[in-house]
Parts: sequence; C-alpha cells; structure tokens
Amino acid sequence: MFSTRFVLVVSIFSIIQPAFSQQAKKKLETTDQLPVHSYPVSGKVSDLLNDDAALSKIASALERDLLNDLQDYDIADKTTLKAYYNSLMETAWLSGHYDEALAYLQKKNALEDKPAAKAMAGLVDQPLLDGAKAGPEQARQVFESEFAARVAKMPWETVQNEVKELKARLEIYSPNFMAGMVEQHYDTLAQKKGTIPKEAAMDIVDTRIMIREVLPHKDFIIEQLRVLISAHQVEKRDIWAERTVTFSESDHLTPTVIAIWDVGVDPSVFPGRMWINTKEIPNNGKDDDGNGYVDDVYGIGWDWYGKKNVGPLRELHMTQAEIEPYKQYAKGVNDMRANLDTPESAELRRKLSTLQKDEVRPFMEGNILYEMYAHGTHVAGIALAGNPAGRVLVIRNDWPEQFIPPPPNQEWAEGMAAMLRDSIRYLRDNGARTVNMSWRFTAQEIEHDMEASGSGGTVEERHVTAARYLRMMNDSFVEAIRSASNVLFIAAAGNSDSDSRFDQAIPASLDLPNTITIGAVDKGGDEASFTSFGKVDVYSNGYQVDSVVPGGDHQRWSGTSMATPQATNLAAKLLAKYPQLTAVELKKLIIDGADEKLVTGRKLRLLNEKRSFALAAQYARDEPK
Repeated sequence: MFSTRFVLVVSIFSIIQPAFSQQAKKKLETTDQLPVHSYPVSGKVSDLLNDDAALSKIASALERDLLNDLQDYDIADKTTLKAYYNSLMETAWLSGHYDEALAYLQKKNALEDKPAAKAMAGLVDQPLLDGAKAGPEQARQVFESEFAARVAKMPWETVQNEVKELKARLEIYSPNFMAGMVEQHYDTLAQKKGTIPKEAAMDIVDTRIMIREVLPHKDFIIEQLRVLISAHQVEKRDIWAERTVTFSESDHLTPTVIAIWDVGVDPSVFPGRMWINTKEIPNNGKDDDGNGYVDDVYGIGWDWYGKKNVGPLRELHMTQAEIEPYKQYAKGVNDMRANLDTPESAELRRKLSTLQKDEVRPFMEGNILYEMYAHGTHVAGIALAGNPAGRVLVIRNDWPEQFIPPPPNQEWAEGMAAMLRDSIRYLRDNGARTVNMSWRFTAQEIEHDMEASGSGGTVEERHVTAARYLRMMNDSFVEAIRSASNVLFIAAAGNSDSDSRFDQAIPASLDLPNTITIGAVDKGGDEASFTSFGKVDVYSNGYQVDSVVPGGDHQRWSGTSMATPQATNLAAKLLAKYPQLTAVELKKLIIDGADEKLVTGRKLRLLNEKRSFALAAQYARDEPK
C-alpha cells in the first residue's frame, strides 16, 4: 500500500508490450536511454482529474509521443512496453475509441509471462470496455455479467494471492484518496515548472480512468472477489518449513556477524544477538575508539545527505502513543492483503472511508514513517531466525518519509557515494561476513525525488542528472564491494515487477563474485506478482512473512524485502557451521542448493537450506586437510 524506497506493489491495471516495427529502430537497453517528453500544465495537476477537456489535450499529446516512441525505438524492456500499451489503451478509452482500447489491451495481455498475471490479465478492464462499447444503457449489465463469469473461471491455485491483493487495493482506493495522491505528487512540480513529464501524464490518465470507470463498480467487484475467496478456503501448502535448518544453543557454532543495512534495528528485541563495539562507551557523545564514528555501539547511521548519524534505530520525534495508530494501520494493510478480517483491517477500512483529500498527505507520511521505523527490525528478525550464533551489526539510513523529500543534488549524490563506500569499509573492518540490503536506488527514483519539489531544471536536465548521480553511486558501490571480497552482499530484487538490469537498480542489478540477488515467491513457491526479475539468482518466500517489529510485537509483511533476509539467514547459518567458507563459496552453495523450477520458459531457483547444508557438508569432507 505505502510506497517507499524498499517495498510496495504497483498500480492495479498496468500490464503491457509492443507491436510496431518496419524500419530499423534504435535499441534502448536501459532506463536512461528512454525518450523524454513533457506537457504544459496551467494551475494544479489535480484539477485535471475533474476537467476532461483539459486532460484530453494532454492525453492526445501523450498518445502521439508513445506511438512515435514505439515506431522509432526498439525498447528492450517488457515492463516499459506494458506501461506504454496500458497508457495507449487508457487514452483511447478516455476519447471513446473502445475498439482501439481493446486492441491495446489484447497486446499488453498477450505479453504477460508470470502465470498469475496471465490469468488475471484484463480481469477488470475487458468487461469495462465491453460494457462501454455496448452503450450507456447496457454498460453496467454487460460489465457485471462478464466480470462475474471471468471471476468464476479464475484458476484459484494460481491466482489466490493476486485476488486477495486486488480486493485489498480496491478497499483502499477512493476518489479522495487517489486525488490526494496526485495532488501531493505533482501539484508542486506543475506550479513551479508549468510542465509535467511523461510518467506523470501516464499516472494522471491512469488515475482518471480509475476514478471515472473503475471505482463506480468498486462494491460489486469487491463482493465478487469476496465470494470467490470464500469458496476456496484451502490454502497453499507451505513448502518452507520442511527445507529449513534450525540451530539451538547446544550446536557447535561460530558467532557470525550479519550486517543489516536498512533503516535501523531495535536492539531491545534481540538481547544477546547484537554485534557490540566493546571499545565504545554507550551514549556519551564521544568517539571513544577514534574510528571516526560517535557512539557506534551497534553500528553506524547516515542521514539523507550521507552525513553521519547516531543510534541503531530511527528517532521518531513523536511519542509512542502518536506512532501507535500507524503501527496498527501497517498490520491492517497486511491483514487486508491476506483477506483477514481483524480489528486492525476493520479500523483501516473505516479510516480510509472517511479520509478527505487534504488528509491524504499526513496519513500517508505517517504510514511511511512507521515503515521506515520498523522495516529494518522486521528484516533483522528474519535474518536471525533459528541461528543463535547470528550477531546483527547495524548500518542505518534515514531515508525521508515526506511526499516531497529534500531534493537530490550534487551534495546529495556525493554524500550517498561516500556513504556507500564508508559503510562497506566499516562492516568489513568489523567482521561482517554477510550483508542484507532490502532496498534499491534507480535513476527513475532519483529523478522522481527531484521532480517532487520541482528542482533539477527541465525534464530533460533532470533525466540526465539523475542518471549521472546513479553512476556516481554505482561506481563507488562497486569499487567498495570489490574491496570486501570475503563479504557476501545479498540484495532484494525489488517490488516493481520490472527488469532490474534495465532499471540499472543498485544493488539488485550488480553481478559481482560476492553479490547475490533475491526475488520473491509465496509460501507455495509460486512467483510473486510484484517481484522484479532480470537479475535474480534465487527466490525465497516473500509473502506474509512473520517477524518482529520495534517494541517486540510481530507482524506479517510481504515483499522482496522479506525474501532477501531468508537468504541472509541461510548464509549466516552456513558460516556459523563452516566459518572457513569464502563469499564465493557461500554464494555457490546457496545457488547450487536451490531447487530449480521451470515457469513459462524461465528457470527459477527456490531457496533450499537443507540441500545447501548437504552440499556444504560434502564440501567440508572433500576439502584438503
């Protein structure tokens, strides 16, 4: 629900790909090569949601640019192409060209390759377009009849997670909520620059379709999905417990330092399980050991501009009573995604049903803040499970929770590049053998952060600058990782259902001897709809994973952020039993021990702790004495 730098599933209706070719086209292989377009806007962007005449001008220009791009370029990325066809479908839809919209819908649906996405493709859009084509008097009847028939034919074993999440998202969405999101994301940019970029135009068109065409049928859709879910109460078999290795205090283990590079960890919930800098006197405001860091008892921290910060857990600047509702909302949204009727999910529904447009920003920022507060602790709990020898070293980043974050600039990029380098030096020098990185940076995200505040010059200048900032960070990061050759860096693939290599996402796209990237499947081993791909070495469970949050309570969260520490957990347990393993050997044991699964012509490797341990035992026996 709540978009952050690490975890969230994207829009309900974006699934697409290409079709134009005749002449030789210029091949585009990374996001920074994508064509840049912008559109003039007078006044507030959010006003476009209530002004079809003004929106139609932007939609027409957007349609022209997208068609020209498809004609002129060979875009080597399925996710980008799907987004193009989705927008072309929606611009045709807005202008009443329903046959054209249906043709684009068919093109995008034909290009889905994840089984659940293929089964869900067009579930809502096709009946809505068929209804619109039938005319206003028959539209609702056609939609409801066709949608109900499609739902009844859903292959439950394949789509159960996606059906539950679609229901949850629709329960969250309302006209006020969606208008408030557009207002917060784009109004400042439009007022400062008088233009919006292509991606913003695509988002606004999508939001208008959602408000005008989908939400009037919200109650009916939710009820049909509820009936489907109620008719299938049998859950998937959980494959993970049977392949998990669990140690006890009586096992002969070597203490192993696990770096949790995240947004902070609450040491109070992991007594005896934290790495401790014994040379540092806690909370005296001094650098007792002269290593350049003040009070680094459990590790180090950084602010948004790469400046040193103190403490293992983010300071909230609010009371526990003030943060408590957002803690409950976090549980509520995950309960809704699992179709659990709990007091927290009921309260979240109540809150969303009364949310006014001007309340969207504080509500969302409060939820993002809680996720920023709790995320690292949740990750650490997964990484430590079943391993009493694990010791958590904290690398904390205070990423902003604001809708309009402090804008990335040259100082920011230099600070981030230095932070990446210095963090790796710190964890390496203090004995970390494996590092969990459930986060990512892309040029698109950097560009969006500049865009939110209207900084960074023109659309074209922002695009170029963001790509340059990412290269600065990437170069510093890669050099530092190479300097820590005996540390295994474990990265989350991301939750954008996109190719991390095309996105040039760091760290997910890095392919070094001591890096490994983790994607998400569910408890049955089926690929999660949200997981990114392209460069994924191993998949593990990233759906409704139980772990601890600050203060000691437990919640179930989903995302590649939750899948990644399961691989970190395996790496740390292997090191606890076989501390002589190198990072390269560790990576090989994790990959070679995984079970291979063929999905629509693609090979997925599913994490298997017991097989990796069997290989490690064989390796130890064969190792020269």
